[in-house]
Parts: sequence; C-alpha cells; structure tokens
Amino acid sequence: MLRSKAKGSRLWIGNQAISATTGSDVTGEVSAKLVKSLGSDLVLIGHAERRALFDGDRTISSQLKLASACNLRILFCIGESRALKDKAALRKFLRNQLQALARIQTPVIVAYEPVFSIGVRGKPANPSYVATALGIISEELARLGLNKTPILYGGSVNPDNAALYAALDHCHGLFVGRSAWSAGGFEKVFLAGHNAFKAKN
Repeated sequence: MLRSKAKGSRLWIGNQAISATTGSDVTGEVSAKLVKSLGSDLVLIGHAERRALFDGDRTISSQLKLASACNLRILFCIGESRALKDKAALRKFLRNQLQALARIQTPVIVAYEPVFSIGVRGKPANPSYVATALGIISEELARLGLNKTPILYGGSVNPDNAALYAALDHCHGLFVGRSAWSAGGFEKVFLAGHNAFKAKN
C-alpha cells in the first residue's frame, strides 16, 4: 500500500530492521531479500536501541552485507552513549563504528545520534559538540572512500533547534523522532531545518 502511494514521488519506503541471516530457513526472521521483494528502498541498521538490546558488531556487519547484496539503501546509525570531551576519544569511538561500512557497495546515509540526546529523557546536544562530531564523521567517511555519503543529525531535534543543527557544516539533513509524529510538528521541523540548510548553500 505504501509502495503504491509513493509511486511517482521522491519518497522512499524503508524498514526499521532486517535479520542478520538470509531468513530463508529461520522462523520469524525478516530477511533483506524479503524486504527488497516487498518494494522497500532502504533499511535502518545500527540504531541505538537495537545496539543496546539485540545487535552486536558481528550482527550489524552481517546486516550491512546482506542489505548491500540486495541493493538496499542503508540508513546507518552511530552515536556515543555519553559526551566525549576529548576529541581523540570521540574520533576513536566514531571511527570504530564507521569501520563497519568498509567495502559496502550500496548507497549509505549516516545518521549521527548521540545516545544521551535521544528518547524521552534525551537532552539536546550542544551544537558546537555536534559540529565537532560531524566534522570527524566526514573525515572518517572520506578515509573509507565514502566522502559523498550524506550525514544526518538526530537527537532531541525540535522546531526550536532544528535550524541550529541544520546550519552546521557537514550536516546534510535531520533525523527526527517525536517532534515529527504529527503533521504539524513535521512541517515545523522541516521548514526550520530546510530554510537553515538552504541558507548555507
């Protein structure tokens, strides 16, 4: 149904998770192949909640390879659980998470979400801290040969701070949760972020 409604538009249809197995012989698993056959354009991999509850590094690596083999666009989430004031420590953490993208051939979008900023109890991260992290991510992606990979920022994004984050260097878009759950909220965040993004280009 969503696929038919999106036909002819620029909208993508995506799934929030896929199995780390082929899924053909594992009860209850949703494989990348199945997701692709249903018309999905992309899949979310590495979200903080999935990392905390289900998906370790090996699982995420398998998911990435299977998504790539099925030519699914990948929305890859990364982010630290607490603010790392030392830039070298922050770089080491982000490099370790991004390394999973090495040799992935399908298109990738990276969503940077500092874990301390997401969820009901999340606190908006200082834009200068986010700017540092985005700069590191851009450099590390270039090191992997992925210098054209878009980077999104997510973490307590709302109509009041969307412009601040969207205006940052290396921010190509916003990854929004609760503030976009209503049509009105989505419109406010979109307009604030889009206007700020346009102003810097």
